[in-house]
Amino acid sequence: MILFNNIVKKKFHASEEIFEQGLSIYEVIRIFKGKPIFFKDNLFRLNNSLKKSNIEIEVESLNLLDKLNSLIQLRQIVEGNLKYVLHFTKDKMDEYLFEIPYSYPTSLEYENGVSTITYQATRKNPNVKYINADLRNSTNKLIEENNAYEVLLIDNEGFITEGSRSNVFFIKGETLYTSPLKYVLSGTSRKRVIDICKEHKITIIEQCISYDKINQYDVAFLTGTSPLILPIKQINTVNYLTNNSFLNKLMKYYFTLLEKE
Repeated sequence: MILFNNIVKKKFHASEEIFEQGLSIYEVIRIFKGKPIFFKDNLFRLNNSLKKSNIEIEVESLNLLDKLNSLIQLRQIVEGNLKYVLHFTKDKMDEYLFEIPYSYPTSLEYENGVSTITYQATRKNPNVKYINADLRNSTNKLIEENNAYEVLLIDNEGFITEGSRSNVFFIKGETLYTSPLKYVLSGTSRKRVIDICKEHKITIIEQCISYDKINQYDVAFLTGTSPLILPIKQINTVNYLTNNSFLNKLMKYYFTLLEKE
């Protein structure tokens, strides 16, 4: 890799094993039409991760937006995902910014939904976005072996908390349900859905979702940097509606925000 002020200026072909030593706090920023979208949400979460890790860095001092725009211009990126990592070891801090492979849902997946499976696991510090290689490797293997789109995590008490790289919502009638913030990583897309609910006076309840009761919900969907807002057609053997007027309305609100960026 080529570094310039510790910023990677070409695709990061090397393994990310370097980040498994020490602490690696990161953000994935989506580029749409040559611009970082919803960047303020990424910056807010990065700041939160630093504070909860007791790291005294002012996010404004990182000048991250300038670095993003520099790499976008250099690589002529129109669409894709960029990964920004603050890597802390005993004696120093390094910054990395690089392109990562991405796979956005197809139009058929948005229409018909995706299949998910479950896995018992709990993040040690769910409110900090840090690289957890063991969890990522385990869930990646499950996704490949089961031809699933995502793995939903179940904690020791039998509650579905979040996806391995996404947040999850359920719908019953015209009410949304999702896990309380303290149990999940505060995804930028999750925050956006909650903001939409507040703006349009949609009822949303943050409560623990028991796996034993997921068949009581009509609809389920994922949110994340790549999927944005994506219907789930199946969790293990439990099926959900994907052509649902209430879900379609939420997706319309969301993608309207995207076009405004």
